[in-house]
Amino acid sequence: MKLSACYSAFNACELLKGSIEQIYNHVDVIIISAQSVSNTGNKILEKDFEYITDVYAMDKVHIIEFKPDLKLNPKVNERAKLQQRIDYAKKLGCTHYFGAATDHFYKEHEFIYAKNKCIEMDVDVTLTNMFTYFKEPTYQLKPIEDYLCPFICKIYPNTKVVSSNNYKVVVDPSVRIEPADSFYVFKQHEIMLHHYSMVRESIGSKFNNAAAAQNWKHKIPKFIEEYNNAKVGDLITYFKGRKLIEVPNYFNININK
Repeated sequence: MKLSACYSAFNACELLKGSIEQIYNHVDVIIISAQSVSNTGNKILEKDFEYITDVYAMDKVHIIEFKPDLKLNPKVNERAKLQQRIDYAKKLGCTHYFGAATDHFYKEHEFIYAKNKCIEMDVDVTLTNMFTYFKEPTYQLKPIEDYLCPFICKIYPNTKVVSSNNYKVVVDPSVRIEPADSFYVFKQHEIMLHHYSMVRESIGSKFNNAAAAQNWKHKIPKFIEEYNNAKVGDLITYFKGRKLIEVPNYFNININK
């Protein structure tokens, strides 16, 4: 296995280096698709650009630019961006990849276990459940979300990102691939994605540049108010009434808000 970690970077880039550090010793290549303009047409914040440049000097890191077509739906651009990373991984001779965002973290011992199991099973696509975090790195949402995130996947010469739902589980339509003839869903005790989706320096950038923002843009001020006032025990509207519980700061994340 020659494994590439394929990152998408536009905002929450203060988390990027920490995310990379968790998996750095267990991947062969790190590909970062960076945007100066979001899929909704907003320019990158200067501090996010600086955080991306911080990882330039790291061995294994390749940074490529993605330029979205603003005439297209954000989800279409997301698929094109993932395709760009997969194609770049192909050129580098990678046999497998996993797609990642700056706010994706894995516990190192779980990652090692899961990678070895992927080698043993030799399936096309693996998926994980996720823990999602809100406002603070110690505020976790319960119950877990009802969709899965792709993990390590095989790269074939004809691998492409598709919108069609050929998966047997609920997966974001912007991260499905084909060929995908064999699957494995990791059990929660094997590995979990820790998704610090709402733990960042600029929550406004998150809401305003989200792929689905066009559906609820009028609600953003209310979402930000809910975010600013959130505390343990609250039910979070943005996450369909999931409850905030307190957990350890597993990755020692420190955000300057």
